[in-house]
Amino acid sequence: MSSLRPPSFASALALIAAGLLLARSAAADSITLIDGRTIEVDRAWYEGNEVKYEKAGLLAGMPKRLVKAINTKTPPSATTDPDILAARARMAAGDPGEAINFLLKALTRDPQSLPALEAIAEAYLKVGSPHKARDALDRALRVDKGCARCHSLRGDALMAIGDRVGAEMAYQRSLSLRQDTEVERKLSALAPTAAPTLPPPSRAAQFRIRYEGAANEALGNAVLDVLYEAYTEYSKRLGSRPELPVTVELQTGADPVDDARTPEWAEGINDGTIRVPARGLDAPTPHLVRILRHELAHSFVADRTGGNCPTWLQEGISQWLEGGDPSREDQRLAIAARQKQLVPLLTLEGPFRNLSEFDAAMAYAESLSAVAHIVRKRGEAGVVRLLSALADGLPSEEALPVALALSYPELQKGWEDYLKSLPAEAAAH
Repeated sequence: MSSLRPPSFASALALIAAGLLLARSAAADSITLIDGRTIEVDRAWYEGNEVKYEKAGLLAGMPKRLVKAINTKTPPSATTDPDILAARARMAAGDPGEAINFLLKALTRDPQSLPALEAIAEAYLKVGSPHKARDALDRALRVDKGCARCHSLRGDALMAIGDRVGAEMAYQRSLSLRQDTEVERKLSALAPTAAPTLPPPSRAAQFRIRYEGAANEALGNAVLDVLYEAYTEYSKRLGSRPELPVTVELQTGADPVDDARTPEWAEGINDGTIRVPARGLDAPTPHLVRILRHELAHSFVADRTGGNCPTWLQEGISQWLEGGDPSREDQRLAIAARQKQLVPLLTLEGPFRNLSEFDAAMAYAESLSAVAHIVRKRGEAGVVRLLSALADGLPSEEALPVALALSYPELQKGWEDYLKSLPAEAAAH
């Protein structure tokens, strides 16, 4: 016989009241102002140059310049079930074991109760039973596959089990359904830690050198050293690497371009094989190193996304990894942004090869600047998440919100606003 005693009527009312209060507070967003103060609201969002919010049924707003951040949190599913409300109160009081007892009663009455399944999964996580939590969430998602909080909790369960890839996908799915600052933090923390699981790459196994023209083994070995160093770096930063060896063709019969200001897109070629001009070279010059790093980055991005990557993003990431200077590009582009002459990123999804030399140079500058803006807003982990979303086959217009919680127009506007905010004297240099 169970030793549990049913709560008194008064204590049951107290539990339910606490549960209602918890449900209300869990639904709240918060606005952090630049002076450090925090405002708790029911819902908050950006709208133009304002931050709009709802609180106690009233709609209000404030200038965006006063706001440091909006913090969103996905609320639990709405319910009036007294057992679920009591369970939530017990969870808030630090007693997940007792919460599970209430939730099992609720599920006995309604095995398909989404609020009960969601809550019991959270309780199982707190008592250290991630497999039970995952099973409960799988049941919940069969009831409603659009439950953002269920996907987020499933990510927590998979992380506890040790399935980082599954956790990342669950967090991304949650963010595609509803923006949640806490889930964004979990996803950002997850990406960098995934990279060290890759074993160290072997130079001989990852590269194949061949020559077009006379063989130059000394140069070939030096080039392999450069590529191996970059390969190791990119593997750590992106958390992935090409499955097949990368072939590099040194064109010892073709002259390199000595002008360091000539963009790499005019020299290196990567059609699955990295081809670089190298006549007369006995060792890699700084310019050749940049070309090699740039083209190897293309190999990483193409392999990770299966070719499902907009050209501006592909070229922007390659320049970013090669060591390009985004601040120089930002200064060049600030004037164009003020004059409304920037080319929208959406129109730079196709190849740049048919552009004029001037337009191509601008397209590459925009690409690096836009990727630098993504890193500034979402960190390197944001780039990793974006590549992962594209690898899942999502079109770019869907991958951006999933990975960055930003639509194409939001990314474009934020990037342009940043460029316009640069000091005019810096932009003129």
